[in-house]
Amino acid sequence: MTPIKECLINKKTDINPIWLMRQAGRYLPEFREIRKENTNFIDLCLNPSLSEEITLQPINRFNFDAAIIFSDILMVPYGLGQNVEFKKNFGPTLGEIDIDKLLDVDYGNFTNTLSPIYKLLKNLNKNDKLKNKDLIGFVGAPWTLLVYMINKISPKNGLSKKFLSK
Repeated sequence: MTPIKECLINKKTDINPIWLMRQAGRYLPEFREIRKENTNFIDLCLNPSLSEEITLQPINRFNFDAAIIFSDILMVPYGLGQNVEFKKNFGPTLGEIDIDKLLDVDYGNFTNTLSPIYKLLKNLNKNDKLKNKDLIGFVGAPWTLLVYMINKISPKNGLSKKFLSK
């Protein structure tokens, strides 16, 4: 039985499991170097080569049992055609929502827009550094994405009056 499974079923192990959020990688000097040269966060998420490198940085440095895919939950609204930007020292800002566009989603366009992320997943699946390691992906829950899309900024500091008035 693997140590992770032993921990999950409450058996004693020789290792202590840890969990690092994807954001923890933001503090690695190698990530900061890439980020300094790639100021557009959306473009960085849509760069399969750099996203793969960033995903693997914690594996290369610490040999963790799993890698967390480098991406962002706001790639979904971006794929749906909403403008998404990340402003330094502020966070994400989203453009106006076109409800008609959302109700008539062009799945081919959505898939094409996010195709670099699919390529990243294929690349990671073939990467020898991830042999015998887990790969963790994530996406925002529908409510979380809806709140971001309507609020147009992070809801961490509350919802906008416009959000609450609709």
